[in-house]
Amino acid sequence: MKESLSRYERIEAAWNLEEADRVPVSPLNCYILAYQGGISIREMFHEPEKFTEAVVKAREKIGEGDQEDPNITTLDHLSLRPKSGWDQVTLDWRIWDQFPPEGNIPSFFEKCIIEDYDDVMERGFSTLLFNKKIGKDVFNRSLEDFLYYEFEYPEIYAKAWRKFVEEHEVPLIMGGRATIPFELVLYYRGFAKFVQDIFEQPDKVKDMCEFVLEHEILNALKQAMIMGAGEVPGAEKIFFQAGVVGPPYISPEVFEEFVWPTLKKGVDMIVKRGFKAHVHTDGDMTPVLPVLKDITKGLPKGKVLLDFEKTDMKKAKEVLGDKVCIWGNVPASLLCYGTPTEVEEYCQKLINDCAEGGGFILATECETPWNAKPENVRVMIDSAIKYGQY
Repeated sequence: MKESLSRYERIEAAWNLEEADRVPVSPLNCYILAYQGGISIREMFHEPEKFTEAVVKAREKIGEGDQEDPNITTLDHLSLRPKSGWDQVTLDWRIWDQFPPEGNIPSFFEKCIIEDYDDVMERGFSTLLFNKKIGKDVFNRSLEDFLYYEFEYPEIYAKAWRKFVEEHEVPLIMGGRATIPFELVLYYRGFAKFVQDIFEQPDKVKDMCEFVLEHEILNALKQAMIMGAGEVPGAEKIFFQAGVVGPPYISPEVFEEFVWPTLKKGVDMIVKRGFKAHVHTDGDMTPVLPVLKDITKGLPKGKVLLDFEKTDMKKAKEVLGDKVCIWGNVPASLLCYGTPTEVEEYCQKLINDCAEGGGFILATECETPWNAKPENVRVMIDSAIKYGQY
């Protein structure tokens, strides 16, 4: 069947819980774009023009989804100010040149940045930005280097992606990225101490989550404006990401008490300022789907998407299908080790379970692994065309 909508129109129909010409498909491609595009991770982070050229080459190999991830994480790694848990300035991320086995994708080494919650909240967020626990190599960078990557580089990066969108008519998955406060505070505090704090000083944890929320959201909105929100299709979306904010990492009770308040508040901040919230969750959120039913409460239609990793998608459609667009969730293991037939069968089942009535985007569970089989990613995209016609 001939496709009658543009990629952006197809994605927009899903966000608005409407049936388009077919189910949209959008693997969350990150390092696989560099790997299949023939460039190193360091080039991916430092040379945006070379990276977008690699994206074109990679899409020829793995298939052309309805939108593409501009990998805002590359800005996080290089920023003067931390925007998320992935920042090389306050946390210790080590960037390697090559993919395994020669090197590795950026690896996280945990540090305790928050020693005292009250001290941080009293003295301000800068105590997290310029902390004695920061790696010494950060202070070896010149002031010119700091200023370039804080102010000039984001503009250069956005220009390269604007050109990509215009030339290839592929919208962006996001224009800015934020981390849900519970997870961000966990990174700054350290996993072991943070878990202890939940039981011994829960009010301090909640206060700290509230404290970092505004900084996190406003930085994401600024980033989206630089990327072209309102002009570049997809740049108006904020990728509000969370890794360990739900089962099995934490209980439903902890989710409802510690995560949900600032998750909902952050989504409200994003939407009420004229942007859209793409809420990305890892783990199995099935037990907290009844709580997530209120994610769009008080907000206009078509402004929120829930992105699931291990969640039961059929159940998610039953609980959330009339309220919010859902996204997911072809397993990473299947893309790496499965056969094209197995991937196709999995995609067909997802489409059968979730597509009716609209409000579904066929996607990966979290990101597409850098070493996923190209033929498996391609068959995932082809499955949306083969089985997803409305």
